[in-house]
Amino acid sequence: MLVREETPIAPEGFLRVNFDPVLVRLLREVKYLQLLDIKVPERASKLFEKVNVYRSQTGNLDLIVNMYNDILATLLAVEKPLLQDRIERINKSL
Repeated sequence: MLVREETPIAPEGFLRVNFDPVLVRLLREVKYLQLLDIKVPERASKLFEKVNVYRSQTGNLDLIVNMYNDILATLLAVEKPLLQDRIERINKSL
């Protein structure tokens, strides 16, 4: 999930990936418990089966967010009108 954070640098606000830290901890714990051959609850195992999907999706979102935020942070005032329509399209998509 993406969330917007207010910033004085860009009126649109920067983005950040909001992946639940509790889920991150759970996935990490399941990994280590499985390495130790300790039985893990079925629901946790089912979530862990998708760990690579979660990792891939959050990694891709991180890349997109970093590029978007970098554009907003480095865009000069004279350049902004040239890219305003693209920024608006991105914002609508988000």
